[in-house]
Amino acid sequence: MTRRIRSRGSLKRRPAYIEPRVSVLIVCEGEKTEPQYFRALRRELRLSTVEVVIEGKECGSAPISVVDYAIQLKNERDRDACQSTALVKYDEVWCIIDVEAPQPHTSLAAAIDKAKARKLKVALSNPCFEYWYILHFERTSAQMNGNKKAMKRLKQNYPKYKKNDPAFFEVVYPRTEAAIKNSKGVLKEKHYDDDLRECNPSTHVHLIVERLPDIS
Repeated sequence: MTRRIRSRGSLKRRPAYIEPRVSVLIVCEGEKTEPQYFRALRRELRLSTVEVVIEGKECGSAPISVVDYAIQLKNERDRDACQSTALVKYDEVWCIIDVEAPQPHTSLAAAIDKAKARKLKVALSNPCFEYWYILHFERTSAQMNGNKKAMKRLKQNYPKYKKNDPAFFEVVYPRTEAAIKNSKGVLKEKHYDDDLRECNPSTHVHLIVERLPDIS
């Protein structure tokens, strides 16, 4: 059973016993918003024994570029791990990608297929990552044709929101359980699961948010 995200008050130091080292790579298409969120989440969950590498700005925003860059980094790590006992291979690789409705990226389908073929995990957001933020405040399945509409909806819930504001994590983190519940609820309502390209709005970001505490 997937462990629930831990509240700030429940965070405790882990017992001093040796666990297998787990290494996770997260590749984001966003240059700031997504990496900023996952870096803050890593710090908040005290993932000191877990290597979470976040890259983004080097690979470009096209979905296929994100997947190709993730594959490149994974291959480089596999090679280096074979040559050094100080490194371990990535156990999981996640690609954080937006659909950006109403016109999806032209490479989105190819990127998803390639990721699946290489056993990479994809956390897709439709239309964009900001929908994950919206779910921290409300459960809504109202269609959002484009990033601007998602941003407008987010600001209706939190007027002070500014893109790439590092302090915003402190606002949304205590609401994480609600966001996970809302995200799952929307997917159940719309009867979608793996493929979110035609499911607007929706996101699978909750999958990695739930996963990180389990591998710590």
